[in-house]
Amino acid sequence: MTGYSIKTGILAAVISVSAMPLTAAAADPENGKELYHEVEIEKTIQGIEYTDANCETCHETSFFSREDRKVTSYAKLEAFVEGCNTNLDVGWFPEDVSDVSAYMNKEFYKFEK
Repeated sequence: MTGYSIKTGILAAVISVSAMPLTAAAADPENGKELYHEVEIEKTIQGIEYTDANCETCHETSFFSREDRKVTSYAKLEAFVEGCNTNLDVGWFPEDVSDVSAYMNKEFYKFEK
């Protein structure tokens, strides 16, 4: 019976450790807030050259809460944030996109995840 207890203990430890990254991977809205406000890219947008373009260059904050918005779910919010990241070459990693999405959801959208 001792061998069984050791195997059971090892299995429980492996399961616990393998579940840890899932918890650690939760989006961080505070980091997202910093990323959102620190974006500065050099880009020509609608014919105007910007040396410090950011999220609000294209989107006033009222844009996020308007009635006819295209973002109608948390999944769409993440997709749109990734779209800006990709199209404007912002340089965020996937976890940064999740963090910015979490911040925007907390601040503007208030979707259930």
